[in-house]
Order: sequence, then structure tokens, then C-alpha cells
Amino acid sequence: MRADNAQLLTPRWVDWRVQFQRFAPALALAASRGSTVAAQLLVQVVVGALAGASGLGVLQLFTSWSCMLGEVLAQGLPTRAMRTVAVKYSGGDAAWIRCELRRATERILWAGFALAVIVLAMKFAAPGFLPGEQLGDYGLIAGAVLIAAPLFALLRLAADSLKATDAALQAVTLESLMMPLFILLTCAGCWLLGKPVLTVTLLIAGLVGFALAPLGLMIALRRRLDVCRPPARADHCDALPLAGDLRSLWANSVLSIVFLHMPFVVLPWYADTAEIGIYAVAHKLVNIATTLLILLAAVFGPAFARAAAANDASTLRHLLQRTQRISMAIFVPIALGLLLASGPLAKLFSVQAEVLRAYLLVLAAGHLINAATGLPGILLNMAGAATLELRTLVGSILVGIALAPVVGPVYGPLGLACLFSSTVVIKNLASYAMAIRYTRQAANV
Repeated sequence: MRADNAQLLTPRWVDWRVQFQRFAPALALAASRGSTVAAQLLVQVVVGALAGASGLGVLQLFTSWSCMLGEVLAQGLPTRAMRTVAVKYSGGDAAWIRCELRRATERILWAGFALAVIVLAMKFAAPGFLPGEQLGDYGLIAGAVLIAAPLFALLRLAADSLKATDAALQAVTLESLMMPLFILLTCAGCWLLGKPVLTVTLLIAGLVGFALAPLGLMIALRRRLDVCRPPARADHCDALPLAGDLRSLWANSVLSIVFLHMPFVVLPWYADTAEIGIYAVAHKLVNIATTLLILLAAVFGPAFARAAAANDASTLRHLLQRTQRISMAIFVPIALGLLLASGPLAKLFSVQAEVLRAYLLVLAAGHLINAATGLPGILLNMAGAATLELRTLVGSILVGIALAPVVGPVYGPLGLACLFSSTVVIKNLASYAMAIRYTRQAANV
């Protein structure tokens, strides 16, 4: 009887263990991303308490502007690296990957050097070119951004390459956690010493964080490549041409980051740093859900690339549908929780509850469509159809730019929040339509 019971129980135990092993990597990845999101939120709480809403605005503007300029210097190479490394790593061609990354790194560094030369030349030619004391915090932020942008470009290259080697957990942790941790350490030091958290202090902490992240990512990537199984025949690594596809990837990378941070380009014209700080809190809270969706990009991006390389349209459609289901499962509960907890959250971040609640509602409405459509933009980029994604980005950004001067003076920051949320809806519906059209055409080839 005991033997019979053992035989009956064993399959269930094995099945439970297999299911746990199947989902363990996803759970670990979610836990890692959750910890980084918690660290980023803790930064908002600490900076808000020690430096006020103005400090939150300074930190948000520095991060946003650095990311946008960094994507310009990155030249689309991180996205191209994810697509090519995903295919080459599955074939064990570590030598090709090293060559590709070396050339991409050199190209980014030369772009950063050229930017520095141009800025210095313009400074000497026109001494009033660089922002000075008359612009206050904005001048300091602009100077820090010039240093941080190349570091962010290298961070993106290393992170996307590491994700393509099936090390999404390491990549997501390192790229997202370094800067928040260093800012928290800096704020803790200021608090212990009884010193105020000044704009310069926040900017220096952010710069060090941007420097540490790519360093850690490169070390992790080197270790992954060291154990990569070499193929029977290694492909020759040619120089990286600025081909049409790479130009589209470059434009997509730049415009995607501009689209994401467009509020923090437009808002300084219609709001002060304190108002921007409140908007930044709402933006960060809603991004608890949307940044968790980055996990999907880290996992599904390489999968899209491999399916596209194999001309498997049905797998592409299936993967896109999976991202839609998972995105909604992640976003909806978090968004509802944020709206219900808007009052306590406002006290936590030292901002006005009514204003925060209004921003949360507007931004969550737009990003609901973002979640419902899954990752169509990632699919298009990974499948070699970056030009289609570029069209959706250009159209959405033009709508925002054209209407901002009309909405901003009349309706203020909240009106602009409605505008930005609407552009998110337009962009994601257009990308989804493009992705569905692309997979149908690929299936008929």
C-alpha cells in the first residue's frame, strides 16, 4: 500500500518541481526588477524629504536629458547588438561578438569625443554659449548631462548585449540598480553629516552611478563570453557600416527615449522644478508597472530576433500575444493599487495628494493601452523592420510637439499630462497595427 501511494505521489511531486524550475528564472527576474524599482522609489522618497520637490525635478531632468543625448551618441548600436548577439551567441560565436562590441564601443567613444570638442570649440568661439549662473540649476544640469551622455550610451550597449546572452537577470539588475544605490549612499552621507543635499551633490552622485553601471555590465558580459562554446567556423567580423537598417535603429532609439522623456523636455517651458518634481513622482509611480515590462523586452527581444532570423512568422505572432497577456497581468493590478493608495503615497513623497492623484489617473489611462498592445515595437526592431516602428514614433512625437504650445499655456502641466498620455495611446496602437501587418506579410512570403 505504501509503495502504491509512493507511486501515486511521485508524478505530482516531479510535476510540481518541473513547474517550479520552469518559472524560477522568471520569478528571480521579477524579484530583481522589483528590488530595483523599490530602490528607485526610495530615491524619490529620500530626495523629496531632503531636497524637496525641486530636488526631485533636478534629478529627473538630469536623468531624462542624459538618456536622450546618450541615445544620440549610441547611434542605434545597442539595439543592433541585441539582435545580432542573440543570434551569434546561440551559435557560440564569442569571437564575433567581441569584435562587434569592440567596434561599437569605439564608435560611441569617438562620438562622445566629437561632442566634447564641439562644445569646447563653441565655448571658446562664443563664451556665452554654455549655460551659466543666470540659468541656475538648469545650467548645472546641462553641464552634467554632457558628461553623463556617453556613459549612458555605453551602459545601453553593454546591457542589451548581456540580455542577448540569456543573462537578463544580471543585465536588468546592474543597469537599473547602480545609480539609485549610489544616490542613496550620498543622501545618507549628507544626512549623517548634517549637510544639505544640493543640486551639485545630486548631479555628482548621478554621474558616478552612470559610470559604475557600464563597468559592472562589461565585466558580467566578458564572463558570459568566456564560457561561450566556440563554433566550428567563426564568421568574419566586418566593420559596422551605417546602413539603412542601422540608421533606422538609431533613429528609433533616439526617438523612443525622446518620446519617453518628452514631458521633461516640454515642462520646463511651462512649469518650475517643484511642479516638475510632482509630475516626476507620478511618472515614476506609473513606471513601476511600465518598467517591469522592460523584463519582457529583455526576455522576448532575443526571442523575436531568433524567430525573425528563422523566418518563423507564426512564432513571432505567438510571442507578441504572450507579451500582451503578461503585460496586462502586470500592469492592471499595479495601476489600481497606485490609484487607491494615492493619498498615502502623496504624504510619503511630500507632494499634494489631489495633484498626484490627477497625474496618476491620466498617465495610467495612457499606459493601459501600452500594456494591452504588448511589445510590437521590440518585435519590429528585432525583425529588421525598424523603419515601420520609426514611422509610428515620428508621427506620435509630431502630434505632441504640435499641440504642446497650444495646451501648455492654457491648461498647464495637467493638460500636458493628458496630451502626453494621448500620444502614448496613438503610438502604441500604431505600432501594434504595424506589427500585425508585418507578421501577416512575413507569413505569405
